[in-house]
Amino acid sequence: MTPDQLIAEGRKLQRPCYFLRPEVSGEIAAIWYERDDDEIEETGHRCWLTVDSRFVSALPSSITGYISVFSNEDDCESGKVEISATWPNRDGIKLYAHKADVIPPLDAVMALGSDAVGEWLRANGWQRGWRYNNNFKDKATVNAYWKVWEDEYPLYFESDIYAMLGGWHWPGQDDDWYDLVDDQLMVLTFRDSEPWVEAWLTKSGGFKVIQRIT
Repeated sequence: MTPDQLIAEGRKLQRPCYFLRPEVSGEIAAIWYERDDDEIEETGHRCWLTVDSRFVSALPSSITGYISVFSNEDDCESGKVEISATWPNRDGIKLYAHKADVIPPLDAVMALGSDAVGEWLRANGWQRGWRYNNNFKDKATVNAYWKVWEDEYPLYFESDIYAMLGGWHWPGQDDDWYDLVDDQLMVLTFRDSEPWVEAWLTKSGGFKVIQRIT
């Protein structure tokens, strides 16, 4: 498996995504809200942003309108999603969706890549269900892949990106990465993080919000 072949495997597994920026381009896709301490004291939740559902790929047709993402400021782990027919009556920063190409993290390729990836893993004494760590032998190929991923994933570069719609979830130190592969990542925040806030549509059709810290 060459670096170019591994990167090509990643391209096959890309999920549609948009970067949310204040740079004006097309329609308003989301509105970002600054922290409101009065609301947090009253409700225990912070509202981060509201997203036009039309810009969230792979949502079922039954979900329309505007999706607001809240973090639970009491437990600092979870949150909630609210859907409204119109934009909420909140002041905020208008964000616009910029289509992006981001390869998935290496764990996705190891788990879901082609038979050629499977052969490469076996040659390195690895199994598909194992997450990558420094014990993997072919570090040169992996490092070339990681370089491209880090160049494309907003967590690793300075930018005006407030959040990402769609795409793949970040492979942090928590042990739930594989548990979320079949769910749909709707929103991942970058601005004002930590925490990074994820809003998910689960495979059972419900919503879930997760807060991440390092």
